[in-house]
Amino acid sequence: MLKLKDIVKVYIAGETKVTALKKISINFRKNEFVSILGPSGCGKTTLLNIIGGLDRYTSGDLLINDVSTKKYNNENWDSYRNHSIGFVFQSYNLIPHQTVLGNVELALTLSGVSRNERKNRAIKALEQVGLSDQINKLPNQLSGGQMQRVAIARAIVNNPDIILADEPTGALDTETSIQVMEILKGIAKDRLVIMVTHNPDLANKYSTRIIKLLDGEIIDDSNPYDGSDNTFGAFEKVAKAKKTSMSFLTAISLSLKNLLTKKGRTFLTAFAGSIGIIGIALILSLSNGFQRYISKIEEDTLSTYPITIEETSLDLSSFMNYNKKEDKIKDKDPNKIYSDNIMTSLLQNYLRGIKKNDLVSLKKYLDNNEELKQYVSSIKYNYNANINIYKSDYSEYATQLVPYKIPKYMATILGPSYTQIEMMMQSSVVWEEMLDNQELIDSQYDLLKGVWPTNYDEVVLVVNEDNELSDYILYALGLRQESELQELLKNINNPDYVDKVTEYSLDELLGLTYKLVVDSSYYELQEDGFWASKKDDQEYLKKLLDKALDIKIVGIIRPKENVKATSISGAIGYTKQLTEYIVNENSKSDVIVAQKSLYETEQKSIFDGSKIDDNQYKMIMSELGDADLSQPSSISIYPNSFESKDKIIKIINDYNSDKSSADKIQYTDYIGLMMSSVTTIINAITYILVAFVAISLVVSSIMIGIITYISVLERTKEIGVLRSIGASRKDVSRVFNAETLIIGFVAGTLGILITILLCIPANLIINHYTGIGNVAKLPAVGGIILVFISMGLTLFAGLIPSSIASKKDPVLALRSE
Repeated sequence: MLKLKDIVKVYIAGETKVTALKKISINFRKNEFVSILGPSGCGKTTLLNIIGGLDRYTSGDLLINDVSTKKYNNENWDSYRNHSIGFVFQSYNLIPHQTVLGNVELALTLSGVSRNERKNRAIKALEQVGLSDQINKLPNQLSGGQMQRVAIARAIVNNPDIILADEPTGALDTETSIQVMEILKGIAKDRLVIMVTHNPDLANKYSTRIIKLLDGEIIDDSNPYDGSDNTFGAFEKVAKAKKTSMSFLTAISLSLKNLLTKKGRTFLTAFAGSIGIIGIALILSLSNGFQRYISKIEEDTLSTYPITIEETSLDLSSFMNYNKKEDKIKDKDPNKIYSDNIMTSLLQNYLRGIKKNDLVSLKKYLDNNEELKQYVSSIKYNYNANINIYKSDYSEYATQLVPYKIPKYMATILGPSYTQIEMMMQSSVVWEEMLDNQELIDSQYDLLKGVWPTNYDEVVLVVNEDNELSDYILYALGLRQESELQELLKNINNPDYVDKVTEYSLDELLGLTYKLVVDSSYYELQEDGFWASKKDDQEYLKKLLDKALDIKIVGIIRPKENVKATSISGAIGYTKQLTEYIVNENSKSDVIVAQKSLYETEQKSIFDGSKIDDNQYKMIMSELGDADLSQPSSISIYPNSFESKDKIIKIINDYNSDKSSADKIQYTDYIGLMMSSVTTIINAITYILVAFVAISLVVSSIMIGIITYISVLERTKEIGVLRSIGASRKDVSRVFNAETLIIGFVAGTLGILITILLCIPANLIINHYTGIGNVAKLPAVGGIILVFISMGLTLFAGLIPSSIASKKDPVLALRSE
């Protein structure tokens, strides 16, 4: 039962008070057709809005099933309107961007009804009003009578207890008015219909009860009801109804359909919002590209310039820490000349700076450090393991190729330059151990033919980017003969002489074999009990080569295009397994075992039996090729980035932290600060540019906020309709937040797509002027984040307009045009 008890409604405008309703008391039956008549301004619509929960009474009480609504909060009133009230307005108040079916379904979405049931109930309601064949049309495609019937279908779809009709025929012709009244009359058979009208003829013809108002008071009630009959116990749903709530998908759907009705403005708004995103995305694309380019250069460069820790190191800071003033005599005789002992000081500082590093302990520490593995591309342990390479064909002469020796007869031709050239040639690396990181090597080299070496007796041949090998390398590999060198020297001063260019097929080079001799195998025990070197004994060498290890070229590689630095500086790359093989072969040789034993017992040399000191012993053992895999002569650590290099240095410093000054490790960082600040500079430039471009994002966000506010003004009546069917303030706010999110998503996505397109000409321009290809490339994660940033900014910009929308008075909103 619905009961109004002494309802008073006072409107306050400044200091003026207007009493619209004066102690109105009415009891309504469960099902009847009530018409409220009266002149304009008598309070009819106000009374209807109070009954419908759109407006609040000033005093008195509205009782639902004898339960007071004085303590109803906003959620209670929303639920009441959604479950128990259906509004029919004079101006229809259909949402223009929703179809007929969408308009009718709207109230059900707030009730949590499933999609299929929602559609079925909406179609059934439209069938009741005779519009089942119009469900997909928009309101502007219907006549006035059809639109009013849609409004009635929307009012009854949620099976409410009360239908409130405010001048439902006011905008219709006579024939259509009769059709609408017949529908309302039919509805009133099983529920309460309250209609406000100016037309007494319609009221007398269709109503079961007429209440007349004048100046806010009831002056007549044709069929009053005292509420004593207990059979009128309606509105049970109000107390039991759950909280109404619009799903976010519904809010998205409403806003999307609204935006699609203004495609041009929506696109321009989104495009304006995307400008800032485009700017930031382009900066990120370039920054990311250059960072990747620099990272690659760093990785390649660091594969050439590792952090090196020698067994014996020199502290250059100590060496250079010479202060001449400390040695000056304060009171000098001006008639005398004094010595300035610079050399003495420098030598003293040099000797103080020489330090022996404990590489055995450091190797154990590095091998067991799990953290280190993520920062290094490779760690190379270097040993006293000389590579002695001979031609595989030694039938006539055992020719040593590595180390390569310039023939003595060249001294007569080259004169004083011979020594310098010999030193230069001997210092040139021909055979070199590769880094133990196949992924890094694959990123630096193309395999032209063959396979990568996997065993200690397999190597690769390295050509330059132009598929060339220097003539020096050709001599060192035995591909060019000494006779050719003699011919060159004969004609060295002939300006018309041109050395021939030789060509080799990949198949000719692939499969070449060489003989490897370890240092210790050069020595033979003599009859007198001492050992002697047989390096220059051809007969001995030939026998030695008979059982020497065969080394085979199994692959030919070339530096990749655009690689700025490579890890193999020699022409032959071999695996660390070969180094380990050489160390192991030497360590078990008879000559090394004999020298160790003799020195431990008598401190004598195995070559002549003479007494030797510690330094002499070390020199002999080095000549014999003695080494221990647990005791490297130096350690080369290859960081995978400059940031990692700093981490590695920290790990070494952590190792030093609990060591005494004498036991601390000293190391050489060859690359040093050469490029360490490049990344920082690029990051700083990126941040500055992003900060400037972000201003456009702020401006576009403000613009979107303004446009959202305009949308609020344009959709004010829609806000009133939503509130009338039970939408809460949060629901209304959600609708406009959804609109800003859609705009933000479109702006962000549009910005990313435009950026991707702009990267194409940007890359062409950069490649044309710098030769660096494919620099501008937006990272996928960055693009996604920028879309979310765009959505977040537009959502933030729309908070104030959406808040204004949610606070709009539904009564005033319904009156807006």
